[in-house]
Amino acid sequence: MNDKTNIEQLIARYLNGECSSSDHEILKSWLEESNQNRKLFYQIKDAWDASLKKEANTRDALMKFYKNQASKNIASKKIIFLWKTVASVAAVFAIVLSSLFLLNISSNQKINIETKEVSFKVPLGSRSEVNLPDGTVVMLNSGSELKYPGIFTDENRKVSLSGEAFFKVKSDKKHPFIVEIAHLNVEVTGTQFNICSYADDNFSKISLLEGRVGIRLGENNEIVDITPGQQFYLDKEQKKYEIIESDVTLESSWKDGEFRFKEIAFPELIKRLERWYNIDLTFSTAELGKMSYSGNFKNQETIWQVLDALKLTSPIDYKKTGYRKFEIIYKPKKE
Repeated sequence: MNDKTNIEQLIARYLNGECSSSDHEILKSWLEESNQNRKLFYQIKDAWDASLKKEANTRDALMKFYKNQASKNIASKKIIFLWKTVASVAAVFAIVLSSLFLLNISSNQKINIETKEVSFKVPLGSRSEVNLPDGTVVMLNSGSELKYPGIFTDENRKVSLSGEAFFKVKSDKKHPFIVEIAHLNVEVTGTQFNICSYADDNFSKISLLEGRVGIRLGENNEIVDITPGQQFYLDKEQKKYEIIESDVTLESSWKDGEFRFKEIAFPELIKRLERWYNIDLTFSTAELGKMSYSGNFKNQETIWQVLDALKLTSPIDYKKTGYRKFEIIYKPKKE
């Protein structure tokens, strides 16, 4: 397709979830024509994805403006320049917001005056870092909450976690550092480890990078030790645990802006993507529930790029169904 205005209108319909099956075939053929076509497509998609961070009415206004512009007889270079400008502004805006979020961490802190407890929450789609008064550094993943005493001393090093966090605990052999999570406590004197224990997951995982971790279980105060390279895995429903060998760098790759998976169950992958991108992903086909996935993504990749990568490497397709909502469709490869 050589008509630039028409192809840009087609991309607009695709992004707005209005493409027909024939539109999809035309767009796919156009993308396969050249790298330049794919580059333009991703530039527009990135700008659109950035716009989703705003309110729905603002997004709709932006889409309407783009459609009006694309429907006019404007030179394609001007339209491309418009989208590059939107993408650049959106990128700068996102960077500024991220910087403010990291610098102004007190905005996520709440202090309960009665209990003198500090609560630090990380919104979905974000990551953050907390530096505790004893020198311990805690990196919190999307949708996580850390609670700790308002007066945090060397003698009182106890926190509670819901979600996922990577801990770099300041060494103090006389005063253990304790992390309370659902069903158990983690006790250390100085070490680096990753905890994943979201309330809506049926498991808790503690993966040890270096040092020593003691995990205190149940009412009988049984303590289970793990060594570097091991993972403590607790099935919350069955109340059973096992200790397995683990690639801890893979488990904690999220803190470095990477999403690395090795044979992860597809439903678990979907749940993680929902948290990391603050979106809703649905699927109904039983075959998808039985699948597993291995692969890597960078945090700067948009959800569109991630879904496109999944589409290329897995028997799936997807469609946008609403504001920050997508449906994953099982699409087995033809023989």
